[in-house]
Amino acid sequence: MAKEKKKIKIPESIYELRWDMKKYAKKNSLRYKGKGMKKKERKEAERKLFRAYAMSTIKNLNKAVKILSENPVDSKKMIKVRKGVDNIISNAEIMKRIAKYYNKNRKEYPNLIYLPYMITNTLRYYSHEGIPEEEKAEANRLDKIALLTFCEKILKKQIKHYRDAGFNDNVAFELANVIPTTKLLTNGGRQWYKNLLRKLYDVAEFENIDLTLVLSSVPKVAGKKNKMKKSEFLNGFFSEFILTKSSNKSLTYNDTQKELHENLIDASLVYLDSLREKELREIMKTYIKRRKTAESYKNDTKRVLKFTDHANSNSKYTKLKTVVQDLISANSNNEIYLS
Repeated sequence: MAKEKKKIKIPESIYELRWDMKKYAKKNSLRYKGKGMKKKERKEAERKLFRAYAMSTIKNLNKAVKILSENPVDSKKMIKVRKGVDNIISNAEIMKRIAKYYNKNRKEYPNLIYLPYMITNTLRYYSHEGIPEEEKAEANRLDKIALLTFCEKILKKQIKHYRDAGFNDNVAFELANVIPTTKLLTNGGRQWYKNLLRKLYDVAEFENIDLTLVLSSVPKVAGKKNKMKKSEFLNGFFSEFILTKSSNKSLTYNDTQKELHENLIDASLVYLDSLREKELREIMKTYIKRRKTAESYKNDTKRVLKFTDHANSNSKYTKLKTVVQDLISANSNNEIYLS
């Protein structure tokens, strides 16, 4: 029997992120204009409304980005939540107020560290030349400089961590942006490993990536007290990389991307062969299981590593060779997924 998907509970208040200030005032019976109101009264009412709207927004935003980070899927519910977040991102005045609230009390809004990744994705989407005509107005509303400044403020601590590890400012920002906390790698799990891998290739288009430095610094981004076990991180990282589909996209890689790609392949083989045989066997069984699941959805294809190439007598990866040969001996169909 198939395992039922856990239902995602969305607090009704989060949908308020799609409201503009006028609708917020109407829904909350807040009068800020009309007959009988003097100019001074109107201005004061507008200030109070703006503060109330901004405060409500940051609270709901703090909830929304956590839900999105833990459920990176395109369900109808998530699309509604994401549209609400995008609505706020495009409101420059509200974003300025949110930044002020956040700087005054960061501990009250801990989930906002997930927001920069969503902001940069929104900026990237609206920067495409081929966006629909009706969305160009939305693109024009975005204050790119202010939004990136906001991201840098939110991620100040994380950027410093990656910079201190030895990365330049650009790479430090990109890594902080995609993995500001290792909670993502346990809550959202696989999707965030995929996001990290995608980000590495994106950055490698313009500069060299020190893969060893990435693998040592990411698990420590949350600080000494909350650091992730390196073995847990590496298991998740390489388990996801070996599932990367082999595609013609690699033919368009420039030299630094090709170097990263080869380094990832070599590092995967070395890491897998360094594991205890029992642990390696479990990883390879999970790999096969996921390939079979993809096949059931007619979505399976060749992957970046052909494990049978490393199961011959000349292979220097002795543990990997043994495990691959044993899995094929146990079930000849496994060779399809290991080839």
